Amino acid sequence: MKKIDLGQTITILANIGVIAGIIFLAFELRQNNELLVAQTTYSQFAIDREQRMAIIQTDGLLEAMVKVQSNSPLSETEDLRLQFLYNDMVDTWRWQYREVQAGLLPNDFIDVDSWRSTLDILPGVLAAFEDDRPVLDPEFVRFVDENVVNR
Repeated sequence: MKKIDLGQTITILANIGVIAGIIFLAFELRQNNELLVAQTTYSQFAIDREQRMAIIQTDGLLEAMVKVQSNSPLSETEDLRLQFLYNDMVDTWRWQYREVQAGLLPNDFIDVDSWRSTLDILPGVLAAFEDDRPVLDPEFVRFVDENVVNR
């Protein structure tokens, strides 16, 4: 009779261990999800900040942007700087889209309102997008057309 009690005790302890392991795993998953949300938020902040800092720190880029807003002629250097900026913005959008599609970032990571504002402030970004259209992923092009350009 004692062997049965010992076996039942071991089984109960094993079951308790399994339940404790599941509870621990759930706790770890919750912490991991919270960390992923924090990393996603920081990634968006870092992208936005990097673009702002590039504009601030690149000699002549702010002046070129002001000239674009006032329809003043650009020097060749200013035009080239802006072209690089526009292409960088399109590349950033493409990266964000690809990461969301791969499930590595949440769907709301893409801020289409910000993208639309960018096109209003810097119409050259749309020109860069149109220039790159033939070599861009068709799904990305469709997304930008439907959610950013044609809204």
